[in-house]
Amino acid sequence: MKELEKYWNKYYSEFVIVSYWLLGLSNNFAYVIMLSAAHDILSPNESNNKTTANETIHYQNQTNKYDCNELSTGSILLADILPGIAIKLIAPFFVHRIKYWNRVVVVVLTNSASFLLVSLSPSDLKPLIFLGVCAASFSSSFGEITFLSLSTLYSRNLSITGWASGTGAAGLIGSFGYAALTSLGLNPKTTILIMLFIPVIMALSYIALPNVDFAKSRIYAEIESDNESNNESQVVNSTNGEVSFESKLKMIPPLLKYMIPLFLVYFAEYFINQGLFELLYFKDAFIKEHKLQYRWYNVMYQLAVFISRSSIKWIRINFLSIFPIFQLLNVVIFLTHIFFGYFPSIWIVFLIIFWEGLLGGGCYVNAFNLISIEIPKNAREFSIAVASIADSFGIALAGFTAIPVHNAICSYGNK
Repeated sequence: MKELEKYWNKYYSEFVIVSYWLLGLSNNFAYVIMLSAAHDILSPNESNNKTTANETIHYQNQTNKYDCNELSTGSILLADILPGIAIKLIAPFFVHRIKYWNRVVVVVLTNSASFLLVSLSPSDLKPLIFLGVCAASFSSSFGEITFLSLSTLYSRNLSITGWASGTGAAGLIGSFGYAALTSLGLNPKTTILIMLFIPVIMALSYIALPNVDFAKSRIYAEIESDNESNNESQVVNSTNGEVSFESKLKMIPPLLKYMIPLFLVYFAEYFINQGLFELLYFKDAFIKEHKLQYRWYNVMYQLAVFISRSSIKWIRINFLSIFPIFQLLNVVIFLTHIFFGYFPSIWIVFLIIFWEGLLGGGCYVNAFNLISIEIPKNAREFSIAVASIADSFGIALAGFTAIPVHNAICSYGNK
């Protein structure tokens, strides 16, 4: 351990930012894969769904101009978010009693289970597949609470920057990897099974991260050197001190200025992604297959999220309200196009999707960066955990909204 601490001392910044980048990547990877595979999961015989660029296409629903699945991909979104909401609602009030190592073990195991259940379950056993999607949701949300809370023990410029960029990379690498492998002819279930190496990366990244005791001792040294030792107990014991339930409730109202923009942005973008993407179908585009169009929409979105989440070191926006305004405008643009079809090319859709991803990633990283700056250190861990609930509620509402909207639009398309 002392040998390892020498490396931590010498390369502290590198260990923290790289470990947090990999933790962000591995934590969100299963969540992204489930959403990227949503159209395939809901399609009949999705395990045999192999598509190549030159394949002759037989459309699933020739009578409907939107080529609709029976179920909206919003149903996958709900399975991928509701368990996460449950854990985010209750975890902030008890999770501090559980050691970080034990939390990480739970995250790694449920992450692994999600890939196994979705990839190995028979295609006609949809409930078992949905259970796998739920496992991905639990893993991602519990992991987010765990690793963001742990980040309060490290420099925010290192941990939050690494985490935000890593979660953005999860979207890009996950969606691109899934789209590329299935486009090359690998079936969706095999593609998902291959992703089992991701939980291993998570475990190794946590092991490489300077441990809690080392991080606390470093904080103590920094405070002492700055002659601010009066505040030391507040910082070092922030994860161990008991705060009453009533005190925690009083911390919530000041967080609304971060939570409301997060809620609105995530509602709008996930309503687009899981409610409207599958209805944005261009029969004459250079990408002929409907499923392929859906997959590459996700890649374009995740590329933009990665760029914006990685931009906090260079671009910081304190006025969070600007993000939901533009994101809700995107909803209007896509909805009206679905009914009136005024976009002549799929490339215009790709461009707007890219803009949508920039807004979503930008709101996320700027909101949590502001929390790490403006909230007192002794309240920061709880505040981050609570604020992360806002985006989950927005995503859940998007899922509930997407299903009836999907059904209504598909019924309209049958006329």
